[in-house]
Amino acid sequence: MLAQQRFDALLVNLMERLDLTTRHQVYAVLFAFLRVFRRRLDADQTLVFAGVLPAIVSAIFISDWMSEEARRPFADVADIDEEIRGVRRDHNLAPRDARRIVAASIRSGCDPESFEAVLAKLPDPARAFWD
Repeated sequence: MLAQQRFDALLVNLMERLDLTTRHQVYAVLFAFLRVFRRRLDADQTLVFAGVLPAIVSAIFISDWMSEEARRPFADVADIDEEIRGVRRDHNLAPRDARRIVAASIRSGCDPESFEAVLAKLPDPARAFWD
């Protein structure tokens, strides 16, 4: 049950910080954030990164993942932010600064040392995604 409690706390935190009103809205933004990041990792990076995320966030991160899916390059912040807003566009109410807010909220629920160790193994643009 601890995993569910942590996930609920993350959703409440994001609801407040993103100025959204429902869990559905927050979930759509969280899902988009994770999907956009995962699209830029190879299979090994995806699995290692999933291992440092909180349990339910990790499950969302790898859900519907096709390891043979073509990787996308990291783009500038404006393009990444637009891509986040474009995932499930009809259900996604991500504000302009959603990437930064979601990154900070997820990081706060991770073991800092483990998270930083995995992030340090990723390319610079991947680390910048989480800044």
